[in-house]
Amino acid sequence: EPLYRRALAIFETARGPDHPDVGESLAGLAVLYRLQDRYAEAEPLYQRLLALLEKALGPDHQDVAATLEEYAELLRATGREAQAAEIEARARAIRARIAA
Repeated sequence: EPLYRRALAIFETARGPDHPDVGESLAGLAVLYRLQDRYAEAEPLYQRLLALLEKALGPDHQDVAATLEEYAELLRATGREAQAAEIEARARAIRARIAA
């Protein structure tokens, strides 16, 4: 965790808060928190990561789909099945567009 936080701070300072390198650090920290069942800490990171990726890469990028799938796992783990299903459907739609 300290290394992810340090990397995040470095990238935010050096490249700006919306740079894709910041996204990599956000993703690592979000996954770490989700795997540790620290959902309340992971969720805002996933939300920020999704906003960053959609802005930098577009809403139909494979990284957006992958992040949506991970976010859906968090939602499911916190009992928000309907919301998780919606997020997963969005991820599937992105993957279908990419494959077409």
